[in-house]
Amino acid sequence: MVLKHKTRNKEYYKYFCNISTRWNDNDVRWHLNNAKYYEFFDTVINNMLFDLKSINLKCSKDIFVTAETGCKYFEEISFPDKILAGLKIDHIGNSSIKYDIGLFKNDNINISAQGFFVHVLINQDTNKPISIPVKLKDDLKSYA
Repeated sequence: MVLKHKTRNKEYYKYFCNISTRWNDNDVRWHLNNAKYYEFFDTVINNMLFDLKSINLKCSKDIFVTAETGCKYFEEISFPDKILAGLKIDHIGNSSIKYDIGLFKNDNINISAQGFFVHVLINQDTNKPISIPVKLKDDLKSYA
């Protein structure tokens, strides 16, 4: 599970979110279940999007859907570790955004897991991709 090449540090990321682990996040081997990492990625992305005033995730007919994900694991995380999730936007396309996410446990300077998420903006009525509005693109650039 532990890879030797740690490619990111905290200075690389532009947006941060604190996340607490819970006892039931652990699997039978007493480390975080892999699915929890993706929940943490989703948490930091959506916290960042909620902080932006250029999109209303609760009321909009336009929503982001996940098109692709991935994760590299460097160091085990388990309850009761505290996590600092860092986010940087790698790419803003016409209808898509690619996020780079780093999870840092406790006060570690080394990354514990590095993931990526690709979101595509779609209209809920048509289920078709739509262009990301200019104002939203401009706001997202502050995290690129």
